[in-house]
Amino acid sequence: MGATNVELLLVAILALISLPPPLAYAIQACKSHQSCVDKKICEVSDDSGRGKLGVRVLDLSCGPNQVCCDKEQLESYYALEAEIEYRKQRQGNPWLSKIDTTTTITTTITATPDEGYKSCGLQKECVPRHLCRTGVVNEDGRYIIKARINEDSNFGCRSVEQCCEVEDQIEEEKTPQFRNVQDFQFKGCGYSNPRGLYYSLDGYNDNESVFGEFPWMMALMDMEGNFISGGTLIHPQLVLTTAHNVANYTEDSLLARAGDWDLNTQTERLPYQMRRISYMHRHENFNKLTFYNDIALLVLERPFQLAPHIQPVCLPPAESPQVSEQLEQAHCLATGWGHSNSTSRTMEHLLKRIVLPVVDHESCQRLLRRTVLGRRYRLHDSFICAGGVEGRDTCKGDGGSPLFCTMPGQTDRYQLAGLVSWGIECAEKDVPAAYTNVANLRSWIDKKMVECGFPPSENV
Repeated sequence: MGATNVELLLVAILALISLPPPLAYAIQACKSHQSCVDKKICEVSDDSGRGKLGVRVLDLSCGPNQVCCDKEQLESYYALEAEIEYRKQRQGNPWLSKIDTTTTITTTITATPDEGYKSCGLQKECVPRHLCRTGVVNEDGRYIIKARINEDSNFGCRSVEQCCEVEDQIEEEKTPQFRNVQDFQFKGCGYSNPRGLYYSLDGYNDNESVFGEFPWMMALMDMEGNFISGGTLIHPQLVLTTAHNVANYTEDSLLARAGDWDLNTQTERLPYQMRRISYMHRHENFNKLTFYNDIALLVLERPFQLAPHIQPVCLPPAESPQVSEQLEQAHCLATGWGHSNSTSRTMEHLLKRIVLPVVDHESCQRLLRRTVLGRRYRLHDSFICAGGVEGRDTCKGDGGSPLFCTMPGQTDRYQLAGLVSWGIECAEKDVPAAYTNVANLRSWIDKKMVECGFPPSENV
């Protein structure tokens, strides 16, 4: 018996549903470092790296009928559009209730009467690390214990907690940290907390920061609390990030979070602060294909309340041979929550820190020409390079995060050298990564600050 029109229609619909979307074909046809263009034409005629740059964006899932590929920037833009529009229309956003909360330092660190600590053994509870007396006390009193946070003896307590005997617990108001935080006074941009606040980490490798170590580190979140990219606080009300990481977002679809450290918990003893974004200024000459001028300035609705774990970094002077030489000789680090390497499936939940050498422009261009970029590749002046050390690099999810270097003659005070932009894979020997050159774009930053009613930043 012949099929009815309805049956034929159902068969046709099922056949269409079973087909992969056209975008999937385009992406699957390319290697990890290629775009959907003729490879020979690209190698012969292009010297910009167009379509080959591995940008440090987070690999987001956009739904069953869409693909988000961090190495194919244009395809990523199209795949994310539908998802972003969906998020903008969502109602009942649970994060909005946290945005306008403004508290003083004193009230935010005061313990509640009933902490409700989780049991971790007989007469033991998971308490904040600085509230457990272990017999290991630092003379300066900034943190009480040397926390071995990966030991089996911690019995499932979180990274900011210690499995502590009930009789060894300390009241918050009696800790030296409480007094130090109450006495906090902002002394200028760029000062790190070299040993962190409250506790240090033993038993981890050198890639983890400690809480509050780099107080200018920012996390940009979407309106559902998902991590989007890193950023850098340069003023209580201004954040720098990369243009490509916020290209698919509007001011009302992002939130800026300062003072975070462990993305898996909200129990740090100094809480993070959230702010809405009033204006988003992307560089007018940002190139979506080559990532030239990869910078964006975010103006917050309200300034952050400065605290020991929330402070701005210094901006470098405008680019000059002397400034470039100083950066190449300085001690430089990059921070972020991105993947540890190109094969990692998950992001880091503790803020990582990586010591990286700055590579001069000519040497970096020579090294990059040995890669898939080809011998004719020209490194744009809006990039500064760092890395090329096997096993140490920024990677996916680190986009927009800071590269910062010590200021001349100082050891624990830093100026912003770059923003994580792109690289060829991650952590390969003699393959530096490219960062937005902040000194090169200093005049643009100053111009936008003045337009927004802020005086140009001074390192004071």
